Amino acid sequence: MTGRSKQKAETSGNGGRDLLYRDVADKIRNRISSGEYAPKTKLPSLYDLTEEFGVSAISVRRALKDLAYEGLVYGEQGRGVFVKEKGVIHRVLAATTDQSIGDEIARAGFTPKIKELSHERIKATDEVAARLKIKAGTRIWRHQKIAYADDEPVSLHYLYYPEPLAQKLKNSIGNTFVFRMLENARIEVAQSRFEFGAGGLSAKHADYFQQSPGTPMGHIYFTPQTKDGAPILTGHTIYRSDRFLFAFDVPH
Repeated sequence: MTGRSKQKAETSGNGGRDLLYRDVADKIRNRISSGEYAPKTKLPSLYDLTEEFGVSAISVRRALKDLAYEGLVYGEQGRGVFVKEKGVIHRVLAATTDQSIGDEIARAGFTPKIKELSHERIKATDEVAARLKIKAGTRIWRHQKIAYADDEPVSLHYLYYPEPLAQKLKNSIGNTFVFRMLENARIEVAQSRFEFGAGGLSAKHADYFQQSPGTPMGHIYFTPQTKDGAPILTGHTIYRSDRFLFAFDVPH
């Protein structure tokens, strides 16, 4: 394919250029995850990648820039682009997504694992009740699990949901991350609300993370919603701020 025909292919259709560079990034990312491109090895040259994927150098450079931003690759002046030993877990948040946090832990080069900690009925606190738009003290379910990257605990997850969801979620709540779990249960998420915070690791949670109290941690409060804005469930994730990089897809 000539440079002119590559350029034509990349600009055809709605967002064609955007899709092509993302396709290149996805293919390289998958090769890194599968081990085809092993840690510390050099990627094929810019010329070789443009020839293999049939796209312009601009698209390959943009794909590599995204992979570098995710912590998967790095460049060395005059030597080329290399695979990092381990990547930062790059979590993209959107109203809907086909990537779970487990997928993105794996994509960063780690083996994801979930350990269920508790699953019980409680009375909704004022804060949780406000997010679920129910009366404080209403009996709801609380589920707690911890996620690992390889054998390192990286995030602690609390889910709060009303009784009517119990049957739909019971088979996957202990071993699946929230958005994949809702998808498996055929519960449509139209939009999601995310709130971010930060703070030191509490003594209560220090043992879970095998870290000292006061270690910097991030907090996400999230509430998937239906088309009419009704809360489906709500949750709170506490995560290692040195292990995650969050990004947002914002529609225009």
